[in-house]
Amino acid sequence: MSAQKSGSHHLKRGMVSEKTMMFKRSLGFGLFIILAVFFVSSCGYYSFKGSLPSYIESIAIPLFDNQTPDPGVPETLNQLLTTEFIKDNTLKVVDESKADLILSGVILPIRLQPAVVREGEEVAEDKLIVSIKVKCEDVKTSKVLFNKTFQQYSPLDATAGLEEREQAINDALQLIAEDILNATLGAW
Repeated sequence: MSAQKSGSHHLKRGMVSEKTMMFKRSLGFGLFIILAVFFVSSCGYYSFKGSLPSYIESIAIPLFDNQTPDPGVPETLNQLLTTEFIKDNTLKVVDESKADLILSGVILPIRLQPAVVREGEEVAEDKLIVSIKVKCEDVKTSKVLFNKTFQQYSPLDATAGLEEREQAINDALQLIAEDILNATLGAW
């Protein structure tokens, strides 16, 4: 009888252990799911707003000076920059009299550099290189956050016409606009 009691006691202990283990597994799995949901949802939204001083809420983007013979480049750059800042939604784009930051700059002469040379030293493709010197200034403190030259290039067939050249310029300007946005928001 004592052997039966002992076996019965051992059986109960085994059942308790099994129930305890199931509870622990369920609890562990539930905790894992909660943490996974938290981490996934916290990665879904990220903003640079937290890194900006609280008084920085707006930016002005006046037309940049143009040292290129290509007409319309400052207007295209201004439109691309404005669109990038509006899409990002960290800073409101306003006129200079209401701005906390001002972006100003100069579009430097556009250069062509041979990229692909065929047999007989014939240029098949060029790199159209766009460089823009940009200054970002905090209006309240008169502090220059950065003063640097951004440069991007776009491939251009050596036999390309005016329309292809304009598209290559626009492609390089788009990349530069994204770089300027990132530099502005990351300057803090």
